Amino acid sequence: MMTLRHIAIIATAWAAASLGALADDQKPAPGQPVYTPRLNNIMMLTQLGHFKLWYAGAVQNWPLANYELEQIRASIRLAKTLFPDSDKSNMDSMAPAAEDLDKAIKAKDAANFGSAFGKLTSACNACHQDTGFGFIKIREPRLSPIETSPFSDESFSGK
Repeated sequence: MMTLRHIAIIATAWAAASLGALADDQKPAPGQPVYTPRLNNIMMLTQLGHFKLWYAGAVQNWPLANYELEQIRASIRLAKTLFPDSDKSNMDSMAPAAEDLDKAIKAKDAANFGSAFGKLTSACNACHQDTGFGFIKIREPRLSPIETSPFSDESFSGK
């Protein structure tokens, strides 16, 4: 027999579970501006993904490496879509390095991953140089602050 307390818990859980669906159904009011992230914000997220991609390769967590590479590609597509007339969002020069990384990840080849990651890093820096942001230098990480961070419960181990 269900008590009133059980019914209240079930009703509360159902209501909480449906909040996400309700939020998805809401659309901005007409005339309300739609948020567009700045190119800088997209690039900062890409830089974090670059770091996580490196670390995933270092610990040979190939599913995570694949995921992070896809997130970087999505960020590049987003930048090109949101800023189509800006030479600062044309990152086509990174495509060959991303393809090399994709092949290394699919082959689970740590040696080729390292080489392809170096090419991607060089392509990022070449793009920065070409667009007047040469003072922003991307490099291969040396340590993992995520692994020792008290704020992360994410597992990076691929084994």
